[in-house]
Parts: sequence; C-alpha cells; structure tokens
Amino acid sequence: MRAAAMTRLAILGSAMAASATLAQESERTTPMLDDGTQELSVGGTIDLPESDEIDYDIEGSYGYFIRDGLEIGVEINAADFDGADRIELSGFTEYNFMRDQNLVPYVGGGLGLVSADFDETIEVDTTLDDGDGAIFNIEGGVKFFLRPYMAISTSIDFSVSTDDVFETDEAIEDNLTSFRIAMRYYF
Repeated sequence: MRAAAMTRLAILGSAMAASATLAQESERTTPMLDDGTQELSVGGTIDLPESDEIDYDIEGSYGYFIRDGLEIGVEINAADFDGADRIELSGFTEYNFMRDQNLVPYVGGGLGLVSADFDETIEVDTTLDDGDGAIFNIEGGVKFFLRPYMAISTSIDFSVSTDDVFETDEAIEDNLTSFRIAMRYYF
C-alpha cells in the first residue's frame, strides 16, 4: 500500500512539474500578429442529433496582416442543419488587442454573399424560399495562443442577411447569433 501511495505521489509530482514547465513556456509566447503574417483557420460547430444525419456549420479562412494586429482575408462557410443548406463567401477584417500576451481579445466584421437551399421536409412556421443574398457579420472574441504560431479562438458572431437564410428552432430568419470555436495557424 505504501509503494502505491509513493507511486501516485511521484506521478502527481511529475504532472505538476510538467504543467509548471508548460506554463512557463506559455508565458513566453509572443503571438505572431505582426505586419506580413498570414493565417489559416478552421472552425465551426458540429451537432450530433438523434437522426441519422450529422448537422454542421464549418468555416475556413485565409488572412493576411496588413499592419501589426490588423488582418484582412476571405472566409468560406458551409452549413447543413436539418435540411437547411447554406454556403457563404465573404471578406473579413479583424483587429487584435494586447498582442504581447497569450490571451488576445479581438473584434472583427465581414461582408459577403450567401446562398440557401431548404428541403421540403423542414417543419417551420415560415414559408420556405431558397434564396441568395448579401450577408454582414460582426464578431468579438478571444484567441488563446498555445505557441506563437498556433491559437484556439472562441467568439460570439452576429450575422444578418438580406434574405431569410438561417434556420432557427421554428423559423427561417434573416439573422443568427452563434458561439464559434476555431483553430488558427500563423506563418
């Protein structure tokens, strides 16, 4: 019994030492958010409903920093929720604050085009009408840098469209507020 307790204590001590080392390394991380840096990002949400179909809302983007902390880029977003298919292509900009820390808050916005296609089997209170339109979004969030070239971001995104393209619980709406998570790579 005493040997097992000593083994657990040694494992706990090793884990604490490893986490302290990682914490020291992460304290030295200076994010790559300078003029000329490029960024690739993949994020979104996946929902595993009770039916056989997987619902998703996935985005990918490429950005370029035109000034320290200021990024412009393009983003593509594809979504399928219960037979409501949507694809978006937009340009975006982001501004990053406190760029010398691991936790970097940011704000952004985008403007683009959206196309939606609805299955006839969707049960909503509004009329289904496939549509194309313009889309505008604003976003605020935070990036946590694991390494100077790699971050996990979380954000709240508000999107509004000129057409009803977003499926909500019981209707097709022209706006959507969503919580997003993404993995970002800088080079």
